[in-house]
Amino acid sequence: MSNPTRRMSSAEDTSRNPSGFFGKLPIDSIRNGLVDGMWFDSDFTGFKHSTNINAAEAYWDQGFKVFGSNGAAIALADEIGGAITMSSDGDDEGVGLGQNGFPFQISLSHGDLAFEVRLKTSTVSDTKHGFFVGLVESLAMSATVPIAAAGTLTDNNFVGFHRLEGDGDYVDCVYKANGVTQVTVQADAKVLVADTYVKLGMYFNSSTGVLTFYSNGLQIATKTIPSAAGTDFPNDVRLGCIFSLLNATGTTPGNTTVDRIMCYQAGA
Repeated sequence: MSNPTRRMSSAEDTSRNPSGFFGKLPIDSIRNGLVDGMWFDSDFTGFKHSTNINAAEAYWDQGFKVFGSNGAAIALADEIGGAITMSSDGDDEGVGLGQNGFPFQISLSHGDLAFEVRLKTSTVSDTKHGFFVGLVESLAMSATVPIAAAGTLTDNNFVGFHRLEGDGDYVDCVYKANGVTQVTVQADAKVLVADTYVKLGMYFNSSTGVLTFYSNGLQIATKTIPSAAGTDFPNDVRLGCIFSLLNATGTTPGNTTVDRIMCYQAGA
């Protein structure tokens, strides 16, 4: 496992190591139960794979549940350190990977939080496939949840990064509270390059109420979280890690590879 306490840097870092903002949290103490906190961290070493998942959401492996359309696949990537490549083979078909539990909450009443995923996509062309990665409420993943057939995100509580199927070379920073209009904090926040790893992360400072979005360890957007519940931000909902992919086409839709997803939160 990579050392999760790197120093902050002014240069982009696409390595497997967690970005510098994780050093703001007592990661080792949280992992070892020396301070109050919670964590979820997977590098997908030895992760269960399948050439055709074709199943409704169910427990899969290493603390994850998986949904897969008929033809959806999880392949072990041939890379040092472990990684999985996810894809499907039909129009409006996809695959979803979600944390089994929902232990995190981005709220002024709870502790600081750090989230990050490292991924790469085989294509950045438009109308190939879209993905969402971040934190989401308890839900049942499907071919239309959390990404609908139109490529939009469904009416759920979430915060994270959306690669729209119609805008394949960028990711947006987004969030939504159930029943309230989705907010795009920063459109075209990070340009994607085919077959090139990028780290997408978030850090929440519970003292200031500021949620900062990062790409390769550098700040790309901020959002001040309201103290009151019932606003457009899901600050009153428990959240868990998720990655979901949905095809816009069944003709060479491409795939996305993920080699690490992690989230740590201090306090209760």
